[in-house]
Amino acid sequence: MKRTRLHIFLMAVLFVLALSGCYGRRVHDLEVDMYRREAEINKLQDSLYYLNQTVAHLDTTVGARSAPVRASAATSEARLDEIQTRLEILESLVKENRYKIAQFSLRGGGMAAGRDTSSAMGDTTMAQASVATHVYETAYMDFTRGDYVSAIDGFREFVRRFPMTDFSDDAQFMIAQSFYTQRDYPNAIIEFRKVVDSYPSGDKVPEAMYRLGLSYQEIDDTDTARQYFKILVNRYPNSPESKRAQDLLDGLPED
Repeated sequence: MKRTRLHIFLMAVLFVLALSGCYGRRVHDLEVDMYRREAEINKLQDSLYYLNQTVAHLDTTVGARSAPVRASAATSEARLDEIQTRLEILESLVKENRYKIAQFSLRGGGMAAGRDTSSAMGDTTMAQASVATHVYETAYMDFTRGDYVSAIDGFREFVRRFPMTDFSDDAQFMIAQSFYTQRDYPNAIIEFRKVVDSYPSGDKVPEAMYRLGLSYQEIDDTDTARQYFKILVNRYPNSPESKRAQDLLDGLPED
């Protein structure tokens, strides 16, 4: 998987970067922050699971037969939405840290190569990495601040200028996610489809297909939502999204 290859690459490069204090220290700080956020994500996922169970229990045992039950269900569902939004933002921040670590490694390796070879190609690669990092990080910051219009513009620029990097599918996914977070489901569907069609081997495909199913549910196209969930379960049975998709399929009405 891409993330596994990236992790192996980072571990090898970080040993070299440790020799030059500023890079090693910066990467260490980023990793600590990333692990802290991942721990918070795990806690939120546990809360999300519990609330899902609570909502399911309310639906199956007592339904909506009384005002107190309806109020309790509404409160739980609102809490689910809040946790889901926090998870999306935290996962984005964790991914941002991984990207920064990769770019610090690339810059450090590029500078070493430049000293050894004095090649113009090494300088060009460093310059491109610097520009790519700036564009991507700026768009991520806009997303985490809730400035989705600027985030979409930034990620579109990244995809346009760097269409075939390891993070191009991530940028395209974040364009779609920005629309999804704004509940603009028709545009989210268009952009999530681009993730699947333009980067079929990328690691964002399962999540994009899951979001496609959710988006179609939101516009009351249950048949298409079911199709995407089924494809996800069949093609990516071991993905985290597959389990969530199967749970949703089990709750959908029969064809």
